[in-house]
Amino acid sequence: MPSRTLQLRNFTPILDDLHMRFQLLAENTLAVQGITIAERNDLLEDIRATRRTILKRCQSRACQPADLNDSGYRGYLWLVFLSESRRFDQHLKFIIRFLQEWKKRTNKTVTVRMYNSPFVFQCKPEKNQTKVTIGEGFLTSDDQAIQILVDCCLQSTRRSLAHIRKVSRSSTYKQVMDAIWQHGGQSTRSTKGDHYDLQQLFDRLNAEYFQGKLEQPRLCWSSRRATRRLGYYHPDTDTITVSRYLDQSAIPLYVVEYVLYHEMLHKKLGLKEVNSYRLAHTTQFKQQERKFKFYDEAEKFFKTFSRT
Repeated sequence: MPSRTLQLRNFTPILDDLHMRFQLLAENTLAVQGITIAERNDLLEDIRATRRTILKRCQSRACQPADLNDSGYRGYLWLVFLSESRRFDQHLKFIIRFLQEWKKRTNKTVTVRMYNSPFVFQCKPEKNQTKVTIGEGFLTSDDQAIQILVDCCLQSTRRSLAHIRKVSRSSTYKQVMDAIWQHGGQSTRSTKGDHYDLQQLFDRLNAEYFQGKLEQPRLCWSSRRATRRLGYYHPDTDTITVSRYLDQSAIPLYVVEYVLYHEMLHKKLGLKEVNSYRLAHTTQFKQQERKFKFYDEAEKFFKTFSRT
């Protein structure tokens, strides 16, 4: 079975160039105490042009941006978010503020990327520079949060990391991420497999177990035939991914439905925080999971069926 998602060629270098231009613009702003309007407008227009190009490429293949692979879709939504002039300026201002705080504290060279990344914060010290990637959710952070981010880059402590986690779980962080992940419609390219259609299964399960009230997530088959992890829900991307391994005639319908139902429960119930740990399979989750009408049959199937 071929990959059901659309991949964008040369997208990573394009994004890297945009990140570099944001940093150069921020550096120039700090150096001359002012923003170069022409450079600012050129970068904004290039972001908008890249977004339009991706959309046209999807349309030419009769699909939607939500049918892109995970990295492509993540990047596309970031471009859509930054295409709004206000968001663009907020993004640039954050980079400026971060670099300003960095230069107060150290002479080390840093490259900073603020992105719709799959992780909240990452710092990679290298021989000649430090590479920092920060989740876009920090966009509206106050000065204290930016100071903590720099602290974590230079010498992280349990306390500073705990503060970063707290910010990443705040309502302001979530509001930014929700603004980015405005899930749009997708075509059958990424939902329809050789044997099973995830959209049809989702609609049926939603009506039967959720009274049709579970909001539509992004649905897709995995790029690989994974056998250990048959399904997973990403709350930050609002995406349910089901292993392509299940899209075969040897797998009963109720097994695929059970895996999808399991991930739909994760979307509905979310995570419960206990002593700073996040729990997914709570007592409530397990109770609702057992309401699946073929629960016993599905569990028995997984215990007896060979996944080799």
